[in-house]
Amino acid sequence: MPWISLIGFMCSGKSATGRALARQLGWEHYDSDQMIVDQSGMEVAELFDAHGEEAFRELEHKMVEQLPPERDLVLSTGGGLVLNDKSMRILHQQGPIFWLCVDRAAVVERARRPWATKRPLLNGPDLEARIDHLMTEREPYYKRHGIPIPGGFAHPREAARHILEILRNLQDFRDYFGSGDGVDDV
Repeated sequence: MPWISLIGFMCSGKSATGRALARQLGWEHYDSDQMIVDQSGMEVAELFDAHGEEAFRELEHKMVEQLPPERDLVLSTGGGLVLNDKSMRILHQQGPIFWLCVDRAAVVERARRPWATKRPLLNGPDLEARIDHLMTEREPYYKRHGIPIPGGFAHPREAARHILEILRNLQDFRDYFGSGDGVDDV
């Protein structure tokens, strides 16, 4: 069980929580969006504009396929990765998947922050309607694939600690780490 994957809607804190979780475990952190930016030399919004969502989703799947299956890692995914059955099969084979659940109001607030990353699927005049539509479309996928982690944590470190507490109770995690996993020390 070398991977722990994080799924969830845009602005749910997957990247920050993934970094915190990886630090607490002493594992590597991978962010599928950042991997795409690093390999393509283009920001996500530029890729959407130049090539469209379908091409972006294919790049996203290629990033998942390129990850080392034998390495202990934490993966923060893009919000739409759950729509790709091939990618989700890989994530399920590699280890537990956690769904960072956030409510619509939190997404709207975070997406409006001046420093927020530009999200191509949220561009346009009616941000709230776009968020409602996409959340309604994606929520069944998040529910099907991920162990829910409710929002409301004051800091990504707290969300990561909550995930670690759940992992402590999963048999595969205990078997993987044994009794001296050091996780209780984080």
